[in-house]
Amino acid sequence: MYFGEGGLLDIWKLSGMLIPDLSINHSQESLSEMFTKWGPQGRLYYIRYQYRDFIYPIIYSVLMTGVLIRLIRPVSPNIWVIIPSLAMIFDFAENYFLRVLVYDFPNFIPEYISYASLFSTLKWSSILFSFILIIIALINRRNKYAAQNK
Repeated sequence: MYFGEGGLLDIWKLSGMLIPDLSINHSQESLSEMFTKWGPQGRLYYIRYQYRDFIYPIIYSVLMTGVLIRLIRPVSPNIWVIIPSLAMIFDFAENYFLRVLVYDFPNFIPEYISYASLFSTLKWSSILFSFILIIIALINRRNKYAAQNK
């Protein structure tokens, strides 16, 4: 997750802190501490990073959806295969609110912190649920294959 100047490594070198995208939830205190330790240069790096970050949700969503489709092989529309796409949408929403909070720092809008935290929790929950679905689908597929070969 490092593509030139302004990547995670630069933010880490400046502050010794990671980005809020990797947290499950956010509070005003945690974001304020993070943005303060980053300083103006770290906040600029984060904004630059965010413009490149849009590719990661697309990649993980497409990969997990592809794996689920391959394992489940739905013959009709299947709600389970859209869970990774929901994670991507939640990730984009989280990124939007975090970007607004960085721009507005130090004058946080409390609702935006709540929205960023909500979307972060939904993103990580959807990603976890997607992995659980993949494991379940893999086990079911393996059991079907074993039963057919007896």
